[in-house]
Amino acid sequence: MTSRLLTLSDRLVRYAAVALLLTLLATVVAGVVSRQLNAPLAWTDELAQYLLVWTGFTGWIIAARRRSHIRITVFAEKLSGRAGHALEIVTQAAIIVFAAILTRYSFGLIERTWDVESIALPVSTAALYMVMPLAGLALILQALAEIGDVVSGRRFEAAEPGSQPL
Repeated sequence: MTSRLLTLSDRLVRYAAVALLLTLLATVVAGVVSRQLNAPLAWTDELAQYLLVWTGFTGWIIAARRRSHIRITVFAEKLSGRAGHALEIVTQAAIIVFAAILTRYSFGLIERTWDVESIALPVSTAALYMVMPLAGLALILQALAEIGDVVSGRRFEAAEPGSQPL
């Protein structure tokens, strides 16, 4: 049951990333074309900024789930056994602390900007920050799962870039 839920959530996040990226592309193209026609659409720049932030956080979640986020492994590869496991746990704990801080402060940003209307879009500027607590929670859960893998001895090595199916 848990693996099916993870598969479903991974698929939903990937679909969201594709939708966000395609919408970002369409928005930027619409902005460029409208400028070339000397009738610029004022909302395209702001929407592109929002979509870029959301796409970036969604990509961060995907990279964390695939264990393909950028890591410097010079020291970790030299450690073996318990020392390597301890370093991985410390690394994941640092990710949890960072994600918790991100989540905590994102609620303040959302609260402070909730009643501020966007300049060019008919939405609150809080929409820009609403992805942050979702990403923070996803990253905390992923880091906890990785700590669980280390503790239980189920270490999964990251696949080579480009070798994972979409």
